[in-house]
Amino acid sequence: MAERALRAVVAAVGVVLLGCSDPAADGCPPPQAAPATQTALMPAGLSFAEVGTVTGVEKTQGHLTVRAVTSKPIDEVTVLIQDAVTAAGYRPAGMDNEGFEAEVFFTSGNYAAGQALVRRAACEGQWDVELVLIDPKAVPTPTATPAPRLTPAPTETPAPRPTGAGR
Repeated sequence: MAERALRAVVAAVGVVLLGCSDPAADGCPPPQAAPATQTALMPAGLSFAEVGTVTGVEKTQGHLTVRAVTSKPIDEVTVLIQDAVTAAGYRPAGMDNEGFEAEVFFTSGNYAAGQALVRRAACEGQWDVELVLIDPKAVPTPTATPAPRLTPAPTETPAPRPTGAGR
């Protein structure tokens, strides 16, 4: 009987060890894609198809937040995010990649328009991406600043000069 119990333990350990190569066995199922009603909130031209799986999109108070999960290397994913956001009409404004996390910054016109934060996910080999952008409709359009109105300086009235004898 002890031998049977030992075999059961060895078999269980073997199953656990074999399961380590399966992300689902590690408690890491494949990321679940956001519903179409959420992805429809993304601005025209913004696609994360090359970045990873979009897991959520939320629009609040003039901001758009896109959450995604990717298994691509961080150096590659930061460039792919920059390409995706540029295709949506934003301009790259810088990047900070520390290897364990990275930030990518964007502008729209003269405004800081958002950033993407890439961090290690709970699952080995995956990265969480959180992109926050100003809704393009919320960015003020530049208006012509009126030229300052110059009012002429008051004219000076010369002081009367004494006439005659004192000269």
